[in-house]
Amino acid sequence: MPRFFRIGIFTGVVGLILATVLVFSLAALRMVNVAQDLLKGQAGFAEELEMIGTVDLLLLGIGILIIAAGMISLTMRNIPMPRGLRFHDLHQLKSTFSSFLILIMAILYLESMASLKQLEMSANTQPEALLYGGLGFLAVTIGLVIFQRSGTHHRADPKVPAPHIQG
Repeated sequence: MPRFFRIGIFTGVVGLILATVLVFSLAALRMVNVAQDLLKGQAGFAEELEMIGTVDLLLLGIGILIIAAGMISLTMRNIPMPRGLRFHDLHQLKSTFSSFLILIMAILYLESMASLKQLEMSANTQPEALLYGGLGFLAVTIGLVIFQRSGTHHRADPKVPAPHIQG
């Protein structure tokens, strides 16, 4: 049975690593497109929004990569990682990922607020959509912060090594 779990976890980690490569590739393509527009002298507000989206993609890729490394470290083998990225249990790993989600949602909301400038130019402007998006962002952020706080007293002792699945 433990070998089955190892195979499942390994498959998930490989999927996370592939997702990281895909996200970094998309970010690189976006950077190349923006650089071409800059070199042509055609950079404007749309390219600024594109760069914000690129930063968002890079942060998402980093978050996915950290989750993959954390899963390997928790379940298969210890990976030497910086102190802030050492995970002692699954809740701590999920809490770290929820911090990345909050940051990514904040960047997406900033991107939508920046695009409000373009919405003002159109005849079908609906500022209520931006308000509802902000309220949704606030609700999700509050939920994630409550989730992060709920596990602080359940965390394992950092001196005790994380359990590993034997196969």
